[in-house]
Amino acid sequence: MIQNKRILLESSTQTNMTITDIKAYNDTIYKETGIVDCFTSVDDFIEHDKFANEELLQGGREFGDYQTPPHLTHQICEYLVRNYNCNPTIVIEPTFGKGNFINSVLDFFSNIKKIYGVEIQKGYVWYCKKTLLEKQKFSNQKPDIYLYHDDIFSHDFDKSIFNSNEEVLIIGNPPWVTNSELGTLDAKNLPNKNNFKKHKGLDALTGKSNFDICEYIILRMLETFSNVNGTLAMLCKNSVAKKIVHDLPKRRFNITDIKLLNIDAKKDFNAATEASLFVVRLGKPLTDQVCKTYKLDEPEKLISTFGWYNHKFVSNIDKYKRSYLVDNQCQFEWRSGIKHDCSSVMELDTKGNKLTNKLKEIVDIERDLVYDLLKSSDLKAGIFSDSVRKKVIITQKNIGESTDYIEKQYPKLWSYLQSHKDKLDARKSSIYKGKPSFSIFGIGDYSFLPYKVAISGMYKNSHFTFIQPINNKPVMLDDTCYFLSFNDYNTAVFTFAVLNSEVVKDFLSGVVFLDEKRPYTKDLLMRIDLYRATEQITFDDILLTLKPFSDKINLHNISSEAYQDYIDLLKNKALLL
Repeated sequence: MIQNKRILLESSTQTNMTITDIKAYNDTIYKETGIVDCFTSVDDFIEHDKFANEELLQGGREFGDYQTPPHLTHQICEYLVRNYNCNPTIVIEPTFGKGNFINSVLDFFSNIKKIYGVEIQKGYVWYCKKTLLEKQKFSNQKPDIYLYHDDIFSHDFDKSIFNSNEEVLIIGNPPWVTNSELGTLDAKNLPNKNNFKKHKGLDALTGKSNFDICEYIILRMLETFSNVNGTLAMLCKNSVAKKIVHDLPKRRFNITDIKLLNIDAKKDFNAATEASLFVVRLGKPLTDQVCKTYKLDEPEKLISTFGWYNHKFVSNIDKYKRSYLVDNQCQFEWRSGIKHDCSSVMELDTKGNKLTNKLKEIVDIERDLVYDLLKSSDLKAGIFSDSVRKKVIITQKNIGESTDYIEKQYPKLWSYLQSHKDKLDARKSSIYKGKPSFSIFGIGDYSFLPYKVAISGMYKNSHFTFIQPINNKPVMLDDTCYFLSFNDYNTAVFTFAVLNSEVVKDFLSGVVFLDEKRPYTKDLLMRIDLYRATEQITFDDILLTLKPFSDKINLHNISSEAYQDYIDLLKNKALLL
């Protein structure tokens, strides 16, 4: 018996260790602390000195590393005990880091028999073992502690240590980083590069196949353990929780009592994002596909409920119930603005009569293919018909169209584009591959219609802007905006008024998730049934909405008869959908 060895706590570099010695050390450590197979080999034992005597540094963005502070892990465990009636005998931590969650569960739960942790960073594995050696040798509770240095994406859980009759707690804080960000950082801890959400075609190419690593890990935990009796409680960005609840109809998880408890991510992690504790009961069939939202500091005060209602996914079920009739299909197609991915060349400023680019070059080109450009930050006024701060070069009228015509018709522009061909050819997005030189995206006949009604995809308010031509030329929008475009003035004006009505605002407040980076999307806007909205909007309501803009809108042709014509137009389009 090896008594009172301060293993990992003092430097003990011994190169003459044997497997028998390692087994003896492990047996002693297990008896004193509960840690199973603390050392896996002689080399493993020697290696621990390196980590025991070096300062442990946080992993950084490559691992999406936000180590959970002990005060928060304690608060979460206290919530699970007091408000969620959680009393586990087995605890699983799929990315245990420094081990703060493991230390907290040992403090708050008295019936734990086994702890099972996985961590990819070797320094954290040793740090966690060191703290547990210090903590557990004085503890009366000594569950079996299995700590694996492994990649959670490929780790094969040892199911033999789990008893199906015992209560399980899956707890932790998976990395807050996306697979594309890890790829950009050339990180090694990537999951298999597959389109795990099964997006098809353009969606897979343009970003919908991107996903949060945190989401991937939580889904794997649910897929692996949703049939056991217990609880899953994991920190994540609110957008991750939303995606998981959104995808519940596609999956067969046995989970109930889904909750989201908001935390202050700025205070706890210095992270500029909305984040929460995502909690579910495991082991019982899913009934209501909804999630109730609270604050972790006020766990008994319900804020709102989001999820599925009448086969629709909504952000606030109570608000949605008041306006659900609008939720159907828009009679016009929403579009996103111009995408060029080279603003230093393609976007221009006006200084006097001269054009300049972000490279501080004076740009002397023909003006025919130069259009006024609005961005999300410009969509503040209800009516836009003034001069703009930005211009953009439009090289095509339709996606994939040849740009060779520019050389003959606009030689100055051609020379300018050629001089910056290296920057345009360096654009990384796959949408430009195999396309003509100087191609742009998000362009079509709809881009050149004179009247547009637009909204910022990035901002939190549901304010729609009416955009009129400037100098008899249509105004373009960038790809942070969404818009409807029209040839007919009255149709545009009535659509602007309907979209800014109270019934549409109520609807959007019930379906938009404002903590998303891009709250408003094409998919969401396409759910606004303008015809159904007009059934709740009188002509007097239209005039009331337009009155503040009477100095910028021609109201001479805006009559009750014209409004009825607009309603009939929408009705006919609705019949064709």
